[in-house]
Amino acid sequence: MCRKFSSFKFQSSFFIFQFTLLFLLFSCADWFQDKVGMNTDSNNVTLEDFFYKAAAVDSLDSPMQVFASKGMYSGKIAINWTKVDNATSYRIERAVVKADSAGKYALPEESDFDLLVEYCYSTTYTDTILSNPTSTSAEYFNHYFYRITSVNYSMNLESDPSNPNDSSTRAEGYLLSPPTNIEVDKGKSSTEIGITWTGVSEAVYYKIYRGEKENGTGMELIDTVRGNVYSYTDGILSSEQGTEFYYKIAAQNSNGNDSAYSSIAMGYSLKEGAPSAPEKVIVDDGKGKSTTQLKVTWDSVAATSATSTITYSLYRASSEDSVYTLLKNKLTATTYTDSANLKSGIFYYYYVQTVAYDSATQENLKSAFSEKTDDSFGFLLSPPSEFEIRDSSSSEKVVAAWTPSIGSDSITFTYSVYASESENGTYSKVAENITGSETDSYLSKEVDKFNFYKITATNEDGTESDFSSLAAPMPSAPKNVVASKTKYLDKDFSPNKNNVYPVLISWEKPDSDNPAGYYVYRSSKPDSSFRKITDTLVTDFEYIDASDTAKAGTPYYYKVVSVNSLGQGKKGNDPSTDSKGSDGFVTSLGYGALTREQWFREYNKTVKASQKKLTLMHKPNDMDKLGSETISGDISGTLSYKAAVAGLGAEITMPYSNYADFYINSDSSLGVYFLLNGNTDTTSNMSGNGNMHGSVVCTGMYPGTASYGNLQIKGGAAGGGSYGVVTKDLQGNIVFESGEISWLIGEE
Repeated sequence: MCRKFSSFKFQSSFFIFQFTLLFLLFSCADWFQDKVGMNTDSNNVTLEDFFYKAAAVDSLDSPMQVFASKGMYSGKIAINWTKVDNATSYRIERAVVKADSAGKYALPEESDFDLLVEYCYSTTYTDTILSNPTSTSAEYFNHYFYRITSVNYSMNLESDPSNPNDSSTRAEGYLLSPPTNIEVDKGKSSTEIGITWTGVSEAVYYKIYRGEKENGTGMELIDTVRGNVYSYTDGILSSEQGTEFYYKIAAQNSNGNDSAYSSIAMGYSLKEGAPSAPEKVIVDDGKGKSTTQLKVTWDSVAATSATSTITYSLYRASSEDSVYTLLKNKLTATTYTDSANLKSGIFYYYYVQTVAYDSATQENLKSAFSEKTDDSFGFLLSPPSEFEIRDSSSSEKVVAAWTPSIGSDSITFTYSVYASESENGTYSKVAENITGSETDSYLSKEVDKFNFYKITATNEDGTESDFSSLAAPMPSAPKNVVASKTKYLDKDFSPNKNNVYPVLISWEKPDSDNPAGYYVYRSSKPDSSFRKITDTLVTDFEYIDASDTAKAGTPYYYKVVSVNSLGQGKKGNDPSTDSKGSDGFVTSLGYGALTREQWFREYNKTVKASQKKLTLMHKPNDMDKLGSETISGDISGTLSYKAAVAGLGAEITMPYSNYADFYINSDSSLGVYFLLNGNTDTTSNMSGNGNMHGSVVCTGMYPGTASYGNLQIKGGAAGGGSYGVVTKDLQGNIVFESGEISWLIGEE
């Protein structure tokens, strides 16, 4: 018994020695392999502390419920959206859309959005469109679309922009416009003046103002009518007959906000004894006959008494501006040739007023205005107002497309297309006397391909109009758009705060076009959410994207759009259909190289995730940690574990074979993030001191090698030394030669 007892004591002591050794050894292995930050002068950190750390923020959501005000303010649009967790600011982009020929507003293309605000620190923003709204502001006819991007610059994170295609984030706004087409009676009655207007959909009331000054100053509010009323009758006192009154109208919406005033319109009531209005006011040869002038004639009006002298006042209104403009007064002849600031593509309406001056009473009596008739308006011979060049099925041809010239519903025009190789060169006819084929309210004709085009209209008399505005073909998309992937760049090579280096985007010009330049767009998606990242036109064939917010593990898709010298262009490569390179990635997908430190942090995510799956090394009893097991990666490969006593110490071997847990950006179509092959082994003596050894070769998104030969184990914990890191690009070229990084990297 005693011998057996002594033997038992000896064996127990040996096991106590082994237990102590393994405790030190496996504590070292646990802490190191799970990369728990250790400082031998501080309290130990348990695996539980590590496993229950708060998750790091590595992405931001796109803003939701993005709304823009519709007809709320006359000069501004209010935008609001829901707060995004961890966002410190928001980037705002805006696209301006004009109505089409049918008065509809199409959704903007991604290339239509321009940066409006780089840093917005609230979830609301007021976009001032007009600081001084007036009745003639063209902005009333626009719709404004907004995209919002969440940003955290301290973390160097940004989300995808909000989606205008989604009704909850459409963010389409417009201004509260004033009433239009104000018409006021001019001498139709002696007791009242009638007013009509075209209403505004947001109006709940209309405010009517009146004054006696042509410039609109000193006007007073005379009445308010409901929003479903579009006319008003102003009663006139006998003492006010013949007085010229000026009217303007403002719309008021349900928020109590007023629109800008309408244009000012003049009216008056007829005074007893006033002369009659001229008849047969005719614009002679005024239907597209001349390119410069319109001749107006009318019948004379007889004097009302022997002491009366008759003169005439000629007024003009237009389809561009319904305001009556006095062209000439005190006319004694019954004809007038108008050439004052006439524009092409506009209908002009003429009105004549008779003025009788009585020398006996020294009083001017004014007639009503002449009536508007089919003969009292005219228009210049005008080129098409809209002219563009479209693609043809033939590479040697283009399609000229235009809207018919003004008056084409009653006049037959033919058209001639001119072309030149240079913008300011000589333009020669490439097609003449054509009528075109009609498609979608446009006429079109295939013509030979040149760099620049103009078009004219010719009337039935053979008179030709002036040239239209300039048009040019939109250049073809650039070829071979390639974005670099973890590549060393020989210029502008410095990392952002996320330790990510820039991306080089390169391309070739189209085969048959010579674009004036290019714009570059970027998105984390291949088919949407592209944002312009070049403020000015790029005239070279490459661009370096030194993004402040690029982060490890997130590749970006790049679109390059060709632009002509007129600033027109929509054609770019399509990352969703771009070809794949020999590395298996879409050529237009790119991402920057990482610093050695950041590379190890990203690599270590797979190491940590793999070791959480092991069971033996996490046993509470150190003796239970002896043995071996093998686990599988979530995607591929295996990690094996073997712990055994070796001499006066212990050896733990942990080989990886084609091991992978994560896809790039959680997208299986992009491939594996890190694929591991190699060993992370530990050797320790009875005091718990030793070192790591082995290395792991990584392929996937960021190729490279992690070496453990210089990592020190002290007192059962990782206690000093460094890792060796080599990083490469996808072609196997070294980005950073072997370099040492601190053993504390990855534990921040």
